[in-house]
Amino acid sequence: MPGDVQPNSEDRLSHIADALQSRIDAAGFGMFQVLMLALTGGVMFAEGSEMLVMGSITTLLHDQWDLNPFIRGLMVSIVFVGFAAGNIISGLIGDRVGRRPAVLLSYLLIGCFGVATATARSKWVMVLLRFCVGVGCGIGFPAVYSLIPEVCPTNWRGSVSSMMIGFMPLGELCAAIVLWYVDPNLQHTTDHCELGYDINIPHHHCSWRHLCVYSAMPAFLFLLVAIYLLFESPHFLAAKNRPDGVDTVLEHMELYNCAFPGRRPLLSPSGAQAQAAAATLPQNSGSSGAWRTMRSPRYLWTTVFMCACHVTKDFTVFGLSYVFPQFFLRQEGTVAVHLMTTAVTALPGVLIAVVLMRVNCIGHINSLRMMAALAATAAIGMLDFTPVFMKVPCAYLLKFLSLAYFIVTVIYTSEVFPAKFRNTAVGTCTAVGRMGSIAAPLIFEMSLSASGGSFDFFLGIVIVLMITVAATAGCCLSIETKGRALALDISDEDDYGSTGPSLSKSFSKTGAY
Repeated sequence: MPGDVQPNSEDRLSHIADALQSRIDAAGFGMFQVLMLALTGGVMFAEGSEMLVMGSITTLLHDQWDLNPFIRGLMVSIVFVGFAAGNIISGLIGDRVGRRPAVLLSYLLIGCFGVATATARSKWVMVLLRFCVGVGCGIGFPAVYSLIPEVCPTNWRGSVSSMMIGFMPLGELCAAIVLWYVDPNLQHTTDHCELGYDINIPHHHCSWRHLCVYSAMPAFLFLLVAIYLLFESPHFLAAKNRPDGVDTVLEHMELYNCAFPGRRPLLSPSGAQAQAAAATLPQNSGSSGAWRTMRSPRYLWTTVFMCACHVTKDFTVFGLSYVFPQFFLRQEGTVAVHLMTTAVTALPGVLIAVVLMRVNCIGHINSLRMMAALAATAAIGMLDFTPVFMKVPCAYLLKFLSLAYFIVTVIYTSEVFPAKFRNTAVGTCTAVGRMGSIAAPLIFEMSLSASGGSFDFFLGIVIVLMITVAATAGCCLSIETKGRALALDISDEDDYGSTGPSLSKSFSKTGAY
């Protein structure tokens, strides 16, 4: 009878998902995950470098090209428009072709269009090229957000994802060091720049063109290594009915991690049993299936709220990357030194996120609420009415707290949706979130001009957004993902969702240990 087939199919799907995660857990954390961390973290590194440099470049071009507030904001906002377009494209690539091709394409676009930016001779050419750089970054983000949780043991997923996003402040730090060497106070741009990019022109005559080239170089290096050493996600391969590919990746994982064959779970996701299970996977793949999943009763509120969280994340983190060069111009000390300090102090934000991911008693939802509340408090310390001595320390504090919020938001989003549609779901949430990063530079420039130079309107929006997330997350989110296996499809969500068994119970059920 047809009614008897479906439970058996779902049971098989649950077993293959359980066995896959069990085998990844059995291989443990080792060189394979470190390699994947480095090659996916490069997307975040390139993004961090590009964002810091772009804020500085806009300041340098202000006088040379006579930019009004709207154009200054647009030059940065257009990058995030590209991000949003890239996020949507990434979903189509990542869930149909694979996470790996999306990452490789991202590196290629970031590098090529980043270098091309150095040749821009008008503001509109600059806007177009920065849009293309944004598309490259946007293609990479959902792919790496999805890939890292899918290759890590359960108890390492959050920590490794945190460390991957930590490459973003590392990129900012490297870009700040380059800025300190090339143009520490954003003063060295002359008429020589109108000649176009020429490496023979001393950097102190045309610092912004050199900054464009230097910020694009890391993408080419990561691309070269990733072509040979970046592996596809075993969860993606399993969801695409490719058990042989799953087994190949897992064998490499065990080899790199020096895991002994005797540690494999008894139920292996390869061979005849896996072939039978894979044959039962539903075939409603693609963007339409992903959007149906996100609109389903189980995921609708999660999707809507996570989109709001991403808007808050992008408005704050990327908005601050644009605001800080101008903010630090009004403070004592060198701008480049302040930016380097900001990047260094952001690293504790990564450490906080790693700790939160490792502490079992604090779930992802409570971590999200905690980081949002603390970030709102730090932003209050930067308002005009606060004492001068508080402003710079609170700016540093807001930087690393907002980064910790960024990390928790991304980790929860990348774990809560099933693997079959994960890249598209993550891409959709991050694409909607780009409205925050698109709006931030424009709102800041217009409010700065209207208020006579006050940062309060921008900071007020940050405070309101963060407080709203902290106050409503507990009501809107009901699926806790910490410590649970990743679902392959929506049909096995009940086994791995908020009411499903913990992974330790799943192990005993499959006989993995």
